[in-house]
Amino acid sequence: MDDIDKRYPMATVIPVLSFLSIAVCITPLILHAQNRNLPASSLICWTILLNLFNIINAFIWPTDNVDSWWDGTGLCDVEVRLMVGSYVAFPGALVGIFRGLAIVFDTATATLVPSKAQRWRKRAMELLFCVVVPVIAMVTHIVWQKSRYLLFPISGCVNNFDESWVSLVLAYIWPPIICLIAAYYCCLVLIRMRKYRSDFSLILRSANSRMSKSGFLRLFFLAFTMLVAILPSEGYVVYYNLILSFPWHPYSWSRIHGPEWYQITKYPTQGQVFFDRWTPIAAGFMLFIFFGFGRDATRIYRMFLWSIGFGYCFSSFARPTDSQATGGSHSTTLVGSTLSRAKLLFSWRKGSASRSGNENTLSSHPDIYSQLEKGSRSRSRSQHSRGRKSPTRRWFRMPWSRSKNGGRHNEDTLLDDLSGPSQTVCTTAWAGTSQSRASSEINVPASSGSKEGIKCGWISASDFS
Repeated sequence: MDDIDKRYPMATVIPVLSFLSIAVCITPLILHAQNRNLPASSLICWTILLNLFNIINAFIWPTDNVDSWWDGTGLCDVEVRLMVGSYVAFPGALVGIFRGLAIVFDTATATLVPSKAQRWRKRAMELLFCVVVPVIAMVTHIVWQKSRYLLFPISGCVNNFDESWVSLVLAYIWPPIICLIAAYYCCLVLIRMRKYRSDFSLILRSANSRMSKSGFLRLFFLAFTMLVAILPSEGYVVYYNLILSFPWHPYSWSRIHGPEWYQITKYPTQGQVFFDRWTPIAAGFMLFIFFGFGRDATRIYRMFLWSIGFGYCFSSFARPTDSQATGGSHSTTLVGSTLSRAKLLFSWRKGSASRSGNENTLSSHPDIYSQLEKGSRSRSRSQHSRGRKSPTRRWFRMPWSRSKNGGRHNEDTLLDDLSGPSQTVCTTAWAGTSQSRASSEINVPASSGSKEGIKCGWISASDFS
């Protein structure tokens, strides 16, 4: 009696590690949700859900005393269906991640501003692998479900597969097939990264990507590491399940869903745990390793520590300012809008004819963006100085005169800076757009890693008028 009531060490280790895995997944989830990365967010959510199941199951069934066990009615009915969805959701999320990374380097169809059809097509493919396929797997679960579920100590609720060809067609075969699709897109990303390795950062900027070079590489290596681990595991699971299911019997719905279908079988395991219970734990810590130490993650940690009162005790935990934010926040600034307009006005397709004007050979360098930033700072100083010149005169204007002049003042401020020394804006020649303006355009020889060239043009106030 003492042996069957013994609480095994794994009944404590699994929940503790699962809880830590959930905790370290929060920051990566916030970062990818802010970037609207559906596949990565889906991967993290499934990781958190499966870790939560690990905690619940080990807490409810920690020993081999099957006579004292709760039968799991309701809880296990939900768990086994969600687990079936996770079998295809994990590789499906990897497909979405690799496909999104491959699109960034797709020079044949890349545009600075994706069309509505392109955005919908991308979103539809992500929803297909991250949502639709798991839902279909959960709906068809009843077809090959031999019984409601099986119960094991620590591991908890486990699916029961019917020993027929239907289980192979509807359950076993799809996870490795989706993994192979993910492997195809992974190879595509590797080929394109090698082809355009010298223009890596420039392509990320020109492709309207929300990721930096560091974020791109971290996401790729995370998905690559998971694929390398999951693909052979899925192959082994299919082989092992097929061996256990032989010899097959003819499929019969009435035979499977007879009175015995409601019987719940319980098995003692002497503290052994199924290996797939370690998968979400490892996935959570991998997410933290790749996305838990970046600048944005550090900002989230500092904000959390400041919010719970550490800022009053330690000066190093002062509240992060808006200037420390990175990523998409730059798109709301005047510089960001100017760059967006410049990208729309000065993007050409490969082989387009040269426009009227003088041709000058320019080299692409990162100082062009710093020049625009300097222009933004000069505008802010000029606006501040104008506001301080004549406060009395400004406040004594009529309301209608003030609003009208205020709008004109904002427009003049933008054009005043653009009428000064012209800035250089570069874009890759492969990035197409639906707009074009007359401006001098130069073809610069392509770098060693790319067959495409880089085209530069001068912008001035007349181009925006």
